[in-house]
Amino acid sequence: MRLTIIAILLSLIAHDLAGQTRLAGTWQGDWTRAGDTMAVTLHIRRDSAGYAATFDADRLRVSGIPFTEMLVQGSEVTMVLRGDRTTATFRGALRGDSIKGTFTEDGSPEGTFAYTRSKSSAAAFEEREITFNNGPVRLSGSLLLPPGSKAVPAVVFLHGSGPEGRWASRFLASQLATHGIAALIYDKRGVGQSTGDWRQATPDDLAQDAAAALARLRQEPRIDPRRIGVHGHSQGGTLAPMIAVQSPDVAFVIASAGAGLPMDSVEIFSILNSVYPRANTAKDSADARAYVGELVAVAYHGRPRAQLDSLTTALRDRPWYFAPPAPENSYWAFSRQYAQYRPLEWWARVRVPVLLIYGADDQRVPARASAERISATLQRNATDVDLTVRILPGADHTFRLAAGPGGWPRTAPDYVPTLLRWLGGR
Repeated sequence: MRLTIIAILLSLIAHDLAGQTRLAGTWQGDWTRAGDTMAVTLHIRRDSAGYAATFDADRLRVSGIPFTEMLVQGSEVTMVLRGDRTTATFRGALRGDSIKGTFTEDGSPEGTFAYTRSKSSAAAFEEREITFNNGPVRLSGSLLLPPGSKAVPAVVFLHGSGPEGRWASRFLASQLATHGIAALIYDKRGVGQSTGDWRQATPDDLAQDAAAALARLRQEPRIDPRRIGVHGHSQGGTLAPMIAVQSPDVAFVIASAGAGLPMDSVEIFSILNSVYPRANTAKDSADARAYVGELVAVAYHGRPRAQLDSLTTALRDRPWYFAPPAPENSYWAFSRQYAQYRPLEWWARVRVPVLLIYGADDQRVPARASAERISATLQRNATDVDLTVRILPGADHTFRLAAGPGGWPRTAPDYVPTLLRWLGGR
């Protein structure tokens, strides 16, 4: 009897181990919620610490996003994805060459997911680690190379504001690499595997980080040094002209949602768009403008805090109100640094092909005003400027349209094709 039980247990263990062995690999499938289905590719690998998983989703424009946790118990699989605002938990089971289950996310209806094992195929591009230095700061990233042996053009991706890692640009970088253009993506200083501190970085610090990335890329034998450009979104798009001027070998500039107005004006525009939806009356809106204007005057121009403190006391019960950042918050130092940056002064010195691309419904950067001012500056200072401007209808700051019923956003359909067409033409 005892031998029979042991045999059964050994059989179950063997079954579990076989299932776990089969789990590693690439899986194609989808997530479905509220009748809305999104295609997702799942990558699972096993290492000494257990299992780890990442996912790609073209609809979300993400690639290589890691799950925070992955737990495998026999054929049962649990994956947790923690974002800035919500946590999604996926629970399913491995059955042969499929994984199926359900997922929950804070504040959203339950959804289902289903994956089928994907047959291995040749990689669309090569990806390898790359490091470079800007003085004492060591920056780490990934170089995505198209297949083949001939020299290819390349793009260095610049960062948006905040603690942005290489993953933020990986989707666009992979799109370029599959279309014959190499891409360098790297962790911002103080993020991921890069040293330093982005909170204390000045615009010049970030521009010099990008210059170091460009210099490192020119050392690569597969890269054509005459055809290396930069792509920057938001903060990166705003700093792009400075980088192009300070690194004279830059061949082209793609400025995505780059600001063309003074930095304090852009900050007021951005903050007001976040508080206006909660302003219920005309007086609410007027008071919000006064408060935000005073906050930005203190942050960007060093105005004494007396009036801001008075408004804080008077308006703290308003539905739109938000408290000023704490004194130790990096916002204050960041604001003073960027108050000195004047993008049009740098755009006036740019002499290479430029693509300006914006979402018409951008709530963070004034799209049309920025495009008009940058365009006028370029055309006034260069007789034969190669300038293309695209403002995509209905798109927000990240070129996304309103979310579908599942809560997942959709990308403006012409966004990625615009980038690829423009690069292909140059």
